[in-house]
Amino acid sequence: MKVLKNAAVFIDNTLKKIDIGIEGEKISKIGKNLHGDEIDCTGLIILPGAIDIHVHFRDFKESHKEDWFTGSRAAAKGGTTTVLDMVNNNPPITTYERLMKKKKLAKKSIVNYGLYFGLGPKNLDNLEKIAPHVCGFKLHMCRTTGDLLLTDPRLQKKSFEAVKKTGKPIVIHAEDQKTLDTAENIHKEICDYLAHADSRPRLAESRAVTYAIACAKETGAKTHLTHISTTLALTQIRKAKNAGIYLTCDTTPTYMYFTRDNLEKMGAFCKMNPPVRTKEDLDSIWESIKYNIIDIISTDHAPHTIKEKETNNFKTAPAGIPGVEMRLPLLLDAVNKNLLTLETLVNTCCTNPAKRFNLKGRGEIKEGNYADLVAINMNQKKEVRREDQITKCGWSPYEGMILKGWPVMTFVNGNLVYNLGRLYYNQGQDLFE
Repeated sequence: MKVLKNAAVFIDNTLKKIDIGIEGEKISKIGKNLHGDEIDCTGLIILPGAIDIHVHFRDFKESHKEDWFTGSRAAAKGGTTTVLDMVNNNPPITTYERLMKKKKLAKKSIVNYGLYFGLGPKNLDNLEKIAPHVCGFKLHMCRTTGDLLLTDPRLQKKSFEAVKKTGKPIVIHAEDQKTLDTAENIHKEICDYLAHADSRPRLAESRAVTYAIACAKETGAKTHLTHISTTLALTQIRKAKNAGIYLTCDTTPTYMYFTRDNLEKMGAFCKMNPPVRTKEDLDSIWESIKYNIIDIISTDHAPHTIKEKETNNFKTAPAGIPGVEMRLPLLLDAVNKNLLTLETLVNTCCTNPAKRFNLKGRGEIKEGNYADLVAINMNQKKEVRREDQITKCGWSPYEGMILKGWPVMTFVNGNLVYNLGRLYYNQGQDLFE
């Protein structure tokens, strides 16, 4: 039995000086004075391994940006032990055959994983066959990669009905296409740093969220709204929850740390969909995390190369930023600054994701659960540097920030995969085989 000794362990929503015994993949014993092959964790805090419900590990025809091996290593370094990967591949994951091919690629992962399936106008009638193999279904309410276009409200409602039958969550990218079309037409001749943000206005998110909530209420589908970015949308979500409509939502550190003011300085390195918003929206994000309106903090890890981001044409630069290895350092720093509680961090990054996606035996530390764990040093202070990034794209939008609180050890299914800067081989599990 491996024994993690001398740490403060986050268990039952508090920190306790207690030992963790690990046998095989699972936590076999929690108690004091355990004996076995000891791993000294003096001065560290042990949390459940973080779960990232929204990543893009690329591969297929975009493996130059990221692949399952490099992306999963970045996740492990960042204290993340499970990732749920999105459908925006080239080609997108909208058929059973593509899904199975992606599962083969994902075997390179050193962390646990699940895959989404993309909803399109031609694949809504066969979801029962797909459901056992995926963590959920992704609905884009606006244009995106390949045949993921599903902007017809009637088909959008049909997608809710179809997913409801599977029992899996439907995860929504909520931007209304008609609103985007109008705004894009107004700004089509403009190519400055704010043009992209202005062409995807806050109203587009609000209108899409309104319709998604209506569909959730009518169909009873397990609805999750991803990367929420505006005060307007959060107000609607709060009202829906208060009215008894069961839905969840997430945001990302992007919308917690960046606003339109960052666009002029960072250019395409701060370009994403939905775009960064106003200071008012940023403040609402933090408040909504504090009061449990936002259930989950994901990353929307969407790596593009430095060369692609450095293009002179801001309008054609790809949207998306890396983030899977920086989420916990950012949030641990926020805990040190009393902007978040450790309990909120664990709820939004571990417990709530496990509950929402039915990841049994994960998301909290208790006997019998999988030994997905991260040891953190709340006193470690260092600068975010480009040369330290593990992601294949090789950069971070948070470069130059000095953060206090970093993951130092990560265990996946009881195996040590990251320790003080060193990464080790591991075979992550497909949680939806």
